Amino acid sequence: MDKNVQSKVASIIADINEIARELEDISQSLGREFKGIGSVNSASSLQQAANSYRKVMYELRKI
Repeated sequence: MDKNVQSKVASIIADINEIARELEDISQSLGREFKGIGSVNSASSLQQAANSYRKVMYELRKI
């Protein structure tokens, strides 16, 4: 793979990692600041989305 493509993939991986971290932060904040079933479900959904982004990131690292 040429260096230009490697650089673009690395940039995408960094962006995905940042998105996953932000989703995790929001998920944790929802769990701490709000109470009720809705907040638990929302936090769980955000955590699942973060996990999905991380899976994509790991797959991109294999390239």
